[in-house]
Amino acid sequence: MSYFRYRHCKWCRGNGCIFCHDEAEKEYQRQFPDGPKPIATFKTDDPADMERAKRAIGGDAIAKAFGPGGGGVEEIIHNCEEAAKEQERRNG
Repeated sequence: MSYFRYRHCKWCRGNGCIFCHDEAEKEYQRQFPDGPKPIATFKTDDPADMERAKRAIGGDAIAKAFGPGGGGVEEIIHNCEEAAKEQERRNG
């Protein structure tokens, strides 16, 4: 029999057991009590928003983040957080 594996399971330490799913679900609820929320949103009919989207998640941003010396996913998340802050400042 094969079990779902949760690497932080306190019972099996990620080897796979009948408790893994419940442990993973408890951690998900702890991290996202109101469910997942977007890091940033962009309106396609707003040129300024599209420029922010391009800087945050556009082709050049992806190539930089995942290229030599880039920050990977963390850099993309940071880009999105900065775009959201800029949008908040703009919208007051």
